[in-house]
Amino acid sequence: MKTRLLRAIVAVVLALIFASYLQPDFVVDLANRIYLCF
Repeated sequence: MKTRLLRAIVAVVLALIFASYLQPDFVVDLANRIYLCF
């Protein structure tokens, strides 16, 4: 069960990294929004 959850998390992270290469403006905007919360 743990390995399945870990694999799902890794897959989501890799998908987000891949999406960030496709839309870099979105990632920069998201990072700025997170940074402004602090």
